[in-house]
Amino acid sequence: MVGIFTISFKAYDNFDEIKKMSAEEFDFTKQDIEGIIELNFNGNKYGMFFDDCPFGDERLIRWFIDLLTLAQKIKKYNYVAYRIPDRANWWFEFIGQENKVCVSLVEDIERDLILDLFIYEPHKEFRYSSWKESLIDIDIFVKETLINAQKFLSFVSVLNPQLLKSENIKMVQNLIYELKHSL
Repeated sequence: MVGIFTISFKAYDNFDEIKKMSAEEFDFTKQDIEGIIELNFNGNKYGMFFDDCPFGDERLIRWFIDLLTLAQKIKKYNYVAYRIPDRANWWFEFIGQENKVCVSLVEDIERDLILDLFIYEPHKEFRYSSWKESLIDIDIFVKETLINAQKFLSFVSVLNPQLLKSENIKMVQNLIYELKHSL
């Protein structure tokens, strides 16, 4: 049975500081906005989200850049594994099945150096973790990613419209544009 996919996120950062920054200052000193994020693959969740959480250490710009890129890649490749940010040996594995993907949380061995965020063949050392094989419709994944990336940009534009000129925010904007025009 094909399940749901949802993204929940909330920014938690020094907003007073960010409100005063130019795009250039943001790119040079901050580069990202911290918060919390939870990905729900048909009831199998990664991350955490609850409204009254007073902190968050996930890099939200990085997450949205990667999720938008991932949405492009799962439409193109039958196998994609995505290394979870700041978790050197944890990956999401996406195996294509027509217009659906089977998503699993996999663990890899400790490696000295991992440069790739995305790979197109599984490492032989991958081991399934706490959940596996959540079947998700690719279109639902893409639409949910687009909706939440746009919500994030709306939040940024209210927080500090100058940040829309930030190189990292422009990357999110460009990926949204590319993904929308590939539908």
